Amino acid sequence: MAIEDAAADLAAEFGGPGPEDLANGAAALAAALLAQAQTLASTAAALEASDTGHGGAIEAAAARAALALAIAQAVSEAKGPARAGLIRAAAGTLDVSQAGAVTQLRAAALSLPTDDAAARIAAAQIAQDIAAALAGEG
Repeated sequence: MAIEDAAADLAAEFGGPGPEDLANGAAALAAALLAQAQTLASTAAALEASDTGHGGAIEAAAARAALALAIAQAVSEAKGPARAGLIRAAAGTLDVSQAGAVTQLRAAALSLPTDDAAARIAAAQIAQDIAAALAGEG
């Protein structure tokens, strides 16, 4: 059962995050990932401008920036297990480990640009669902 279905069941029974909270949580998580991508892209650009032989660091920052964008797209456009599949594919294409993708996702979940508690809870649930699926648990 996808986290969205489980959360909807809990919301109906216990007042947990409902469908709108999940949508807001996904939007907040995507926004945090976009901010992360911007920071990583700026880091890559600054390293490149310094021209001091940081080739590997530039490539790593650029790959992480691209992955953050891909994760944001997966979170905002896909549902349930499809999210993990899209993230897994993007991580493979960008040569970033799935563990690295999970770290980026969890970091974004900790830096949400909202004070909406229900959206924060929903975003944490979405991030955990994706992390579990990437680890082969879901």
